[in-house]
Amino acid sequence: MEGWDPQNLILPEVGKLCRSQSEYLDQHFKTQKDVSSSSISSSSCLLSEWTKRCSDYNNRLLHLRTTLMDRTLSWISSSFRAKASLSNLNLTLSASSQYGTALKRLLGEELRLLALQLHRIHFIRQYVETALRLEALVGDLEDVVFSSGNCRPGNMFAKFSTLLTSQDFGVKEERLLKAIKAMNDIEEIIVNVEKAQQWHHLLKSVDHRVDKTLAVLRPETLAEHRALLASFGWPPKLLASKVESGGLSKLLNPLLLMHGDEKKSYAQSFHVLCALQQLHSRREARKFKTLGQKECEIRLWAIDELVSPLAVRMEYHFVKWAEQPEFMCALVYRVTRDFMEGISDILQPLIDAARLRSYSANEAWVSAMVHILSGFLTKNVFPALAERYKEKDMKLEVISLWLHLVDLIVAFDKQMQSLLRYETCLLFPDAQRRGISVLIVFCDRPDWLKIWAKMELKDGWKKLKAVLKDAKAWQIDDKHRVDFDVSTICETFLLSSREAHKAPFVAESALKLAQEMIDRCQTLPVILARAKFVRSTVARFFWYFSNVLLLHCRNAELSPEEVDGSLLVRACESINAARYVESKLQEWSDDASFLEMKIAENNSNMEEQQQGFCDDCFFEEEIKCLAELETNWLMEIVAILLCQFENLTLEYNHTEDSNVFIEALQSLKNQLNVLKKNLNGKDFLDLWRSVADGLDHFICGSTLGGDVKFSKKQSNEFGTDMQVLFLVFQPFCARPEAFFPCIRDILKLLAMGG
Repeated sequence: MEGWDPQNLILPEVGKLCRSQSEYLDQHFKTQKDVSSSSISSSSCLLSEWTKRCSDYNNRLLHLRTTLMDRTLSWISSSFRAKASLSNLNLTLSASSQYGTALKRLLGEELRLLALQLHRIHFIRQYVETALRLEALVGDLEDVVFSSGNCRPGNMFAKFSTLLTSQDFGVKEERLLKAIKAMNDIEEIIVNVEKAQQWHHLLKSVDHRVDKTLAVLRPETLAEHRALLASFGWPPKLLASKVESGGLSKLLNPLLLMHGDEKKSYAQSFHVLCALQQLHSRREARKFKTLGQKECEIRLWAIDELVSPLAVRMEYHFVKWAEQPEFMCALVYRVTRDFMEGISDILQPLIDAARLRSYSANEAWVSAMVHILSGFLTKNVFPALAERYKEKDMKLEVISLWLHLVDLIVAFDKQMQSLLRYETCLLFPDAQRRGISVLIVFCDRPDWLKIWAKMELKDGWKKLKAVLKDAKAWQIDDKHRVDFDVSTICETFLLSSREAHKAPFVAESALKLAQEMIDRCQTLPVILARAKFVRSTVARFFWYFSNVLLLHCRNAELSPEEVDGSLLVRACESINAARYVESKLQEWSDDASFLEMKIAENNSNMEEQQQGFCDDCFFEEEIKCLAELETNWLMEIVAILLCQFENLTLEYNHTEDSNVFIEALQSLKNQLNVLKKNLNGKDFLDLWRSVADGLDHFICGSTLGGDVKFSKKQSNEFGTDMQVLFLVFQPFCARPEAFFPCIRDILKLLAMGG
């Protein structure tokens, strides 16, 4: 410090000072007078203080240097001695060649055992230290909760309750948070120990004691929260009479009426409850992961405490409305909607302050309110309907009531989900949907899901049979008929609408009925349950429909002896309907919701998936069935046309009368025109090409059969007849001769021979 001149000191900029330096200067130089010449005595005191501090720091640094030097020399000395001892031992072992090898082996074994013992001692030391830490933390926790020196196990809860109600809420909150902190510290140690997969009995014992403490702490905390809610008028009056009369006046929300100490006390209680739930969720997640215990559904306890008293009041009205479920849905929706503002404005900031990640107050509120209705229906409505369904005399009435109730539920689910349309879903999608759908009752009861599917299938089939009785069911809308032109023919037809497929009205009706079944199960929250429902209803419905199409074809009674145009139209109707339904099923299968259902099915049938029995398309079997129907009946029509042509040309093969051949071609042309008008473009393309291929082989075989020799006149007549044949197929392609390769080769040979 000698020779130091304050005037030569260059002060640093204010922005480069650290926080502690700035605070120090602000403390001693508060005003301009403190740095003026009038404060020389104050500056002298500060200078003396800084000089003393610098001297102390210099002495401490000198002491540290001396200590470091001494310890370094000590370590070097010890290292030299250890090195000298090892060298001497090595020389001794090398000198005594007779016992050197045995001694080395003995020392190696002793060192290995010594290492094992040291490891065991270290392990025991770790165990003891961990056990002592856990015992201290658990002891502190039990002291906080069971804060009575002479309390007996039988009256722990009573003593804790008395203690809580006798103190100010601020003290209660402090003690509860202290207990929660202790449990979080315990949980942290348990997680670290479990990572090493050891000391399971110790952890089990600690878990048992903590669970015992939570069994006291959680009910008491919830009871305190309920009492606080009741103190400012929760739950409010529901005014359910206005629901019955159609009135929907807005309800008063006590949450929005809180002020001052009420609001502060509620925020403190909410914070404690959230902290306790965070701890509980953390413990449950750890047990699910490491101990294989069942994972608990995560819900907001604070929201549940708001909903529980509301549920009691609502169920009083629900019992009166057992035969009028629309009133139940209206009441739940009205209460949910009217209180959303208070839930969002009051509770969401509290949730954010409690650092509860992935929680939305509105989502939790809507989910809990939906749970009220689903819980009542599960306990009081569906069991009674399921029992009555077993009675034959009551089945029709029960089906009507059940389906009406499902309609109300589907509409209610959409209403409730519409309240969250602007919410960002932070939870997993399936978990979020599971909480806001009353249809969850069918996910938890597969027997009810099966009954519902039977009812839907029966109702859909009944409606389809009513459509089939209509004379217009198999008609094609001629006003919107789509025909293809030869100039626009291509290998691929983009058929999308019913008119493009030339499908009858019954196909559209069947698809609409199936779509209704799909829409009614869209809010089923569990994907696998949704897949089972669709399999039991929509998939089976289309199996029935394919049988209807097959029967419609068989009733045509096509035969080679008499190919009537109306009979061909009847077969075309079924083929077009099958093609249209097949395209729609493929389109549905490519939708994301059906892909999810297929993945869920594959995951639930891993054995079949590994053996290669799983299809990539949800409606794979139904599409195969419809495609098989199309193919079989197209081939049936082709075979009948070829057989009729063969029957009509028998005389031509013997007499070579061109008039007979021309008449057969004229009949074929008329039938192809009927098919072109009534069959969809894709299938007609396959059909006429198959007919052309069959005629090519038939005429070639008939012409070259036996040892036949053509005169020039016969060659000319044959060539003329074949040109007429090509003209029959001219409206369907630009170069029809390209589809008759065998006949074309014969004509070339005849031309060469002539």
